[in-house]
Amino acid sequence: MLSWNRWMVATLATSIVGCGGVIATADDGGSTGSAGGTAGAGGGSAGSATDGGFEGLPCDVGALLQSRCIGCHRNPPTGGAPNALTSRADLLATSSGGQRYAELSLARMKNAAAPMPPGGLLPATEVARFEAWVTAGLPVGTCNSGVDAGMPAPLTCMSTRTWADRYDGSPDMNPGLACRACHAGQNFNGQNPQGQSELGRQYWFAGTAFPGRNERDGCLASPPTGVTIEILDADGGVRLSIPVRTSSGNFYDAALRTRPPWLPYTARVKRNGAVVSTMRTPQMSGDCNTCHTERGDQGAPGRITW
Repeated sequence: MLSWNRWMVATLATSIVGCGGVIATADDGGSTGSAGGTAGAGGGSAGSATDGGFEGLPCDVGALLQSRCIGCHRNPPTGGAPNALTSRADLLATSSGGQRYAELSLARMKNAAAPMPPGGLLPATEVARFEAWVTAGLPVGTCNSGVDAGMPAPLTCMSTRTWADRYDGSPDMNPGLACRACHAGQNFNGQNPQGQSELGRQYWFAGTAFPGRNERDGCLASPPTGVTIEILDADGGVRLSIPVRTSSGNFYDAALRTRPPWLPYTARVKRNGAVVSTMRTPQMSGDCNTCHTERGDQGAPGRITW
């Protein structure tokens, strides 16, 4: 399992460090959550809880932004996103390259090599509805759904498969849950109410990689082959390269079970040898899913994604 984070039993007092690992995405012109390009001149006002949120958008467009985009493209943006996408004004605004953010967003939704949101292309029906609205000239909508950018991002499970047996003992068990804390018998965020422990599997680095930022606890992630998590020391040297399990998204290093002397560390996600994202903030604990939770904790932008 993975994300870059904190916790653990006897070392909890020394390991709990802020997990605000800012993620920078290596893609073509944006950072994590970007709809393409960087915010530039004319970058419009962002919708918020005080200005009606998605007022002015058709219901289906507002619902798409709510479910797929504002986990990062909120107001203010999080997770490395360069701009907000919470209002019609945001989508009408032009980037520094002269294109409207609506067109840039649509291009990234259809870009299989660097899709937005990260994790793979959206269902064709969702993209088609957004494209029809953009092609029509971004007409003003009349939907008053009550949705606004201050609401938590909705939880997803893109694979539609979930883990059923919490205490099974499989390497694929409990994707998204705090691995080391649970194995130590801790009840992090109510995840281990029975106090079950498995001290022989208290791996120092463990977590889960997901296709989206707000995947539910227990969702089997099913990543493609070739996704790895690299752990780097303070000098930027690669100390560990941990494969991500294609059956669940979980990852762990079974050899390292005690605190390594070369902490703090940073981490990065690689896919087929190419860097997808990099954690910028050094961390002291490898229990990644304690910060990379369903909606992010301690400043983390949500899940680790490939």
